[in-house]
Amino acid sequence: RNMDVEPERIIIGAGTEYLYGLLVQLLGFDLLYAVENPGYNKILDVYSSLGVKCVPIDMDEQGILVNQLEDLDVDIAHISPSHHFPTGIIMPITRRYELLGWANKKEHRYIIEDDYDSELRLSGHPIPALQSIDLSEKVIYMNTFTKTLASTIRISYMVLPHHLLELYNKKLSFYACTVSNFEQYTLASFINEHYFDKHITKLRNHYHNKRDAIVKMLEESSLKDMITISKEDAGLHFLITIHTHMSDETLINKLKEEGIHLRAISHYYLKNTPHTSHTFIMNYSSIDLDKLPQAIEILEKILY
Repeated sequence: RNMDVEPERIIIGAGTEYLYGLLVQLLGFDLLYAVENPGYNKILDVYSSLGVKCVPIDMDEQGILVNQLEDLDVDIAHISPSHHFPTGIIMPITRRYELLGWANKKEHRYIIEDDYDSELRLSGHPIPALQSIDLSEKVIYMNTFTKTLASTIRISYMVLPHHLLELYNKKLSFYACTVSNFEQYTLASFINEHYFDKHITKLRNHYHNKRDAIVKMLEESSLKDMITISKEDAGLHFLITIHTHMSDETLINKLKEEGIHLRAISHYYLKNTPHTSHTFIMNYSSIDLDKLPQAIEILEKILY
């Protein structure tokens, strides 16, 4: 990720939700937090449950809109620039510097960089973390091993800027780490002996082949003129836009009756925003390739 980090700056916790709670205690309850819209609803729920004011900020094709952050005088922006869920947007360098410029305008402004599945970029070169180009220590980097190892391994971490580490040690160092030493030493050995690197390489190859097989199957089906596939280069999902006059809800319900569960991007908007793109999320990590032809036939029957 092109990051230069001292071990002392890494705070480990059992899941990112726990770390969000630490961050709110560290940064302050009286600040205005912002999340991406559309976005992962649970992040907004966690901040709201902690009693802080949190607002959704709209996005364009490059990521979160900096002018809205400015207009609302947001203090903390929680973003996922390497691979946004659910849109799949990868934030370009120009928007990244624009965000850093916004954060530098006021002392208490920070960016939380949620890098939840950056290791699973399937095409092209790895994209450096936003934290790696932050010269003013305005970025708090977060990641987890849940996506890369197993959902039952609750090990997440955040990297604090130096001055926030000092504040953390003064205010919150009394907290015991919520991840056992046994798990930490085991994971450390797994990393130090290069098994984690090998595991990531195998994962990338596996998902790359699986994604290609799914895309090929879709593009060679009779659906090819009714769908558009996009954002397939990173993470474990891509987008499929279905050209239909049916509403998202109608199509989803018809598929559900046939035993197929599909989620639309429209479900992830955190406020009333117009959305008529009929774009759906194809999370392929758990798709059974043997059953995909049957699912395509069902979709064909519904659409034609």
